[in-house]
Amino acid sequence: MADAPQQPQMGPSTPRSSPPGPAPAAAPELLPPELQSANASKDERTWGMVGHLAALAGLTQIPFANVLGPLIVWLIKREESKFVAFHAKQCMWLHIFASIAALGMILLGLALCFPFVIAVLITLGAIGYSIYGAIQVSGGKDFEYYWVGPWVRRSMM
Repeated sequence: MADAPQQPQMGPSTPRSSPPGPAPAAAPELLPPELQSANASKDERTWGMVGHLAALAGLTQIPFANVLGPLIVWLIKREESKFVAFHAKQCMWLHIFASIAALGMILLGLALCFPFVIAVLITLGAIGYSIYGAIQVSGGKDFEYYWVGPWVRRSMM
């Protein structure tokens, strides 16, 4: 039998070339310690969950209750806990932006029928995302809304 060609072994002293292709994506930005679920007490996680679920007040007949619910939680808890304030504030801003988008669709829908469907989908999507956020926070996982979360985090620092 012929000897198989020996491949050079890569050791700590042998430089390794990087694989071809795109550069690896940057690691996601970590939340500061005071905003991480691991450092929050059970009471803070519960209030963080309430901050997300307070947006369900929008299912009532009170106009903009989806914004008022998280706003009330934020006003009550902002001095006590940065963790709770962060979650209530980002939920509040998510629903402000969703309300503006839905209202814009409704105003556009005065001339057309289709934008009403989009307005309902925006509203249901924001409510569903709030419920998802509440589940993540109550489970002790770090959670941040896309687009809104990083902006709120920077505004709190």
